[in-house]
Amino acid sequence: MPPFDRRSLLYAFGALSVTTLLPAGGATTTSRRVAVAKPGESRFKFTHPQLNPLCMVTADDSAGTISLFDFIVSPRQGPLPRVHRREDETYYIVTGEFLFEVGGQKYSLRPGATIYAPRDVPHVWANAATTESRMVIACTPADFEKFFEESSKAMMEKAAPDQMNRIMARYGCEFVGPPLFS
Repeated sequence: MPPFDRRSLLYAFGALSVTTLLPAGGATTTSRRVAVAKPGESRFKFTHPQLNPLCMVTADDSAGTISLFDFIVSPRQGPLPRVHRREDETYYIVTGEFLFEVGGQKYSLRPGATIYAPRDVPHVWANAATTESRMVIACTPADFEKFFEESSKAMMEKAAPDQMNRIMARYGCEFVGPPLFS
C-alpha cells in the first residue's frame, strides 16, 4: 500500500464527509416552502366532528420531518393507551390540565409543560380539567395526519373495532389498554 501523507488523508476524509451531505448526481436540493396555518385553520382536513385536531404542519410541508397538531379536548376525554412503532410524540400544554401515563409513570401537566413520549413506549393522555383544554402535539417523523384522516372516515362509517385495529396497524400503532377516564 502506498504511503499517505497526513494532509492528503485529511483532505480525502474531508471531501468524503462533505460529499455525503450533497444530493446524489450533483442535483440541487429541493426548495423548501413556508407553511402557515392561521388560527383555527387546518392544513389537512379531517372529517369526523369528534376527531378534530387542527393540523398545522404536514409531512408534505416539512419534507417528512414533522407533523404538528393543535388539539382542543373536552373534559375527561382522551384516546386509548397505545404504542407507536414509527413516530415519537412531543406534547406541549397550552391551556388546562392533562394527565399522561408514559411507560407506566403518571404525570399531571399544566400550561407551559412539555412531555416527550418515545416510540415503542406505551402512553396515554386525557384532559383532567373540568373545561376544554388545549395542547400541541408534534409527531416525528411526519405523516401521522394520514392516520387521522383514515380513522375519522372509518368512525363516520361506524367501523367495527377490528377495522379500527387494522387502521392502527397500518400506521404502526396498537391499542394496549383502557382509557384513563371511563
